[in-house]
Amino acid sequence: MRWLIAVGLLLMAFPAGAQVPPYVHAPTVGTSASQVLGTDNSRKRLIFFNPSSTATIAVCPSVNRDNGAAITCAVNGAGSITILPLGSFIVDSGAPGSQGFAMPGPWNAVASGSSTPFTILEFY
Repeated sequence: MRWLIAVGLLLMAFPAGAQVPPYVHAPTVGTSASQVLGTDNSRKRLIFFNPSSTATIAVCPSVNRDNGAAITCAVNGAGSITILPLGSFIVDSGAPGSQGFAMPGPWNAVASGSSTPFTILEFY
């Protein structure tokens, strides 16, 4: 019995393995737009999921490509992608298995209700 406890303690002493893709982010989104993903030059794919059964969430890149101005993220707003309750949206850089292109820019989000859960899956 002692050897079983010793083995158990030994196994707990080893560090957990590094997280592998998809990388999961689970921010809480409120009624004021905020950044939910920072800049990352290796990013190739994003899956945004709204686990709320009542609130709507909008996501948007933080900068307007046309003029370099900041985008005001808003539910049903220009430059924003609205994700309905229990809905999802995929931003993809190319076919699975392809080299694709990088999507390094930061992303913002806002919700129609306060303290709304949000899930982001990030792939490299």
